[in-house]
Amino acid sequence: MTGRYVCCDERRRALLADPAAPAGISGIDYLEVQQGNPVSNPTVITIVLVKPLTLPAAQLTRDNIRITGGVRFPAPRVDTVQALPGAGTVASYQVTIPGGQQTDFSAYRLEVVAGPGQSNPPAFLDPHLSSVEFSFKVDCGSELDCAEPPRPTGAGPVDDPEFDYLARDWEGFRRLMLDRLAVLVPGFREDDAVDLTTTVIEALAYRLDQQSYRLDWTTTEAFLDTARSRTSLVRHARLVDYVPAEGASARTFVSLGFRASAAFPDGQLLPAHTPVLPRQADLPTVVTAPEYATWLRATPDLPVAFETLAPIGLWQWRSRIALHTWGDEECSVPRGAIGLTLVDDSGGGPGALRPGDLLLVEEIASPETGEGADADPQHRFVVRLTSAIPTHDVLFPALSLVEVGWDEADALPFDLVVSRRVQGPSGPPVRVVCGAVRGNVVLAEHGVTLPPVTSLGLTPASTADLSPRLDPPAPEPGSRWEPRVRASGPLARVSPHGPADLPRLTATVLLAATGGPPAIRLRDAFSTWTARTDLLATGAFGRDFVVETDATGAPTLRFGDGIHGLGPTVRAPLGVEGRFGCGTGGNLGAGALGHVVVPAALGQLPVQDVTNPVPGRGGAAPESAAVVRAVAPEAFRHPQRAVTADDYAVAAREHPDVSNAMAVARWTGAWQTVVVHVDRAGGRPVDAAFRTSLMAHLEAYRLAGFDVAVKAAKLVPLDVELSICALPGEIRGVVGQRVRAALTPVAPDGGFGFFHPDRFTFGTPLYLSALIAAVMAVPGVQSVTPVVFQRFARLSQGELGLGVIKPDATEVLELRDDPNFPERGRLRITMGGGR
Repeated sequence: MTGRYVCCDERRRALLADPAAPAGISGIDYLEVQQGNPVSNPTVITIVLVKPLTLPAAQLTRDNIRITGGVRFPAPRVDTVQALPGAGTVASYQVTIPGGQQTDFSAYRLEVVAGPGQSNPPAFLDPHLSSVEFSFKVDCGSELDCAEPPRPTGAGPVDDPEFDYLARDWEGFRRLMLDRLAVLVPGFREDDAVDLTTTVIEALAYRLDQQSYRLDWTTTEAFLDTARSRTSLVRHARLVDYVPAEGASARTFVSLGFRASAAFPDGQLLPAHTPVLPRQADLPTVVTAPEYATWLRATPDLPVAFETLAPIGLWQWRSRIALHTWGDEECSVPRGAIGLTLVDDSGGGPGALRPGDLLLVEEIASPETGEGADADPQHRFVVRLTSAIPTHDVLFPALSLVEVGWDEADALPFDLVVSRRVQGPSGPPVRVVCGAVRGNVVLAEHGVTLPPVTSLGLTPASTADLSPRLDPPAPEPGSRWEPRVRASGPLARVSPHGPADLPRLTATVLLAATGGPPAIRLRDAFSTWTARTDLLATGAFGRDFVVETDATGAPTLRFGDGIHGLGPTVRAPLGVEGRFGCGTGGNLGAGALGHVVVPAALGQLPVQDVTNPVPGRGGAAPESAAVVRAVAPEAFRHPQRAVTADDYAVAAREHPDVSNAMAVARWTGAWQTVVVHVDRAGGRPVDAAFRTSLMAHLEAYRLAGFDVAVKAAKLVPLDVELSICALPGEIRGVVGQRVRAALTPVAPDGGFGFFHPDRFTFGTPLYLSALIAAVMAVPGVQSVTPVVFQRFARLSQGELGLGVIKPDATEVLELRDDPNFPERGRLRITMGGGR
């Protein structure tokens, strides 16, 4: 039996000896041990039963006796077992152990078992009284009393109560300390709320709760997958060279028109950061600066407003500039135009158009109805002038004219109808001017400068309540100062192009350039502090700081540590000024703006209309936490350095003016030069301006010790002659014109023709079957027979028989079909059939 009880009143023996107990079952009452002395003599153990048993049923052998135990010496073996007295019944057994077997002072156990290898006792023995613990050294002298010590009558020692050491909050820590005090201080009362001990315990619980939260927060923010703070997410992403987008402020162009007025101050300068407000019924077109400040105070949330990015001179004659058509009627400006002839009413003075000016080309009346309300709002486009050359018309000597031009990137994206004869309700058709140009155009960006700029005529004292503030306002000794900017909106993210860059950028680039550093500056008694993306490149005395935003867009400022960036002076507050307004809220529709803010002195400016002719674009919200977690770990797959020649080709293809590129590494004898062959979009030439732009783009990817050279793709002109049979009844000349129009690079509708440069790039073959299929798709063609199919001015290499012309890896096929330049590809068509 393995289960034993420790009982104060052992009645098992009495119950077994009772006459009413089952017959034929007994048990061990006690043992008598006679130790052999010396050890060579045998040892005799007498097993006394509770009550006698009958023989031979109760006969035992040495296989029924098992002795276990011993620490130093193993249990001795049994020699013989004899039943006593042996006359039909047995009251005891005498077990003989041969001499010569040493034993120790440890406890041994004698068990009576049913047989070898078994653990259960015989059927005639009680399992609870079938084994006895004993000692072979019972006869050895001892100073201890052999009587069993009395058992304790009371309860045992009380264990300490279990405390909840996993407590993580204020209530748990408070309960833990109160329970502990109840054990250490008997009679402690925890229900006395005003007791000093209770007060101290609750204060400690509060502190521990804060520490527990900080521990949990640190563990949570330590990994990209679990971080919840946007600051932590951005820092994790920066460790793998991924910079999450912090949003962008929208951009648009603002156009101002003026009424004819003799008192108009021509040349009046509208300063940069002039606010332009959304249309509101309760606001005049011209809002004075004091009214603007009152409007800001009355608006609970930061309003959506725009501010001009550059100063602009206002000229009345630029409100609407007429297009000169050289005496022709019903003219239109085709899509892709990069120049116009305008009527110059400046008188040759300082208000004349100059390179760098912005012009709005727009449709002011519908060519179908002649009504201004029906004008297509999509037919508005802003261009930046690259040239403005005065000219004249001998038929109209009284007119002053100017030829203006702009970059191909600003090419007109639609056909502009200049004038049309429109049938009126009655009478003959009347001439309606449908297209015009505006000149008082300036770029504007989403955001409100706080406090308002002094150029509006407002004093700092009058706008102190509109200024953003830092919380806490100044650094304290012994603590790291990371103040939060308290303002009514998110910081604007301005374009990376500064004021000095604006005059040389095209209007298309200006409108698309969004997302950049935050528009905030700090001022101390000595200088201005500038916002940076990071402080790694900032010196020990650099007055730079980093803006970090949380999930709500609230900005927090991080300063340098004295090594990377200068730390702020203790107890020296910093002044704050910035522009606030970011996100998709700035993507307003065209015509959403309608008010301009001017100094009080210009409150009577005869402004007829203020509007944004094109929608606001580029406004974007910061990347969400889910996007950062998904994209940042994969950022390394988009290398920021070009190592192999293919890397340079991939980097070149990211340039917006590149259709395709391939690169080859050359050893010059002193260093490696990567030659980048470029197929420019639209088949345009690789001129010096484009080469400079592409080299600047590749400079960010170039490795040290490598030179980069940009070369144009090697153009391979083609010589193609086709014999075409027209369908019966078709006019051969008309069918031939259709075929030529389908195969030329640019289709009559402006789309891609079969030989458009962007359809062929490095190594793109020309299959004769594709050419025949394109010709057969032309209406009126019955059949086509290729006569010549080879490279221009080269001997035939069997291309006609092979059915394909294959260029080399750096070659691009071309067929311009320009009779002035046959060396750029020649297409000859011989017509037959038809009529």
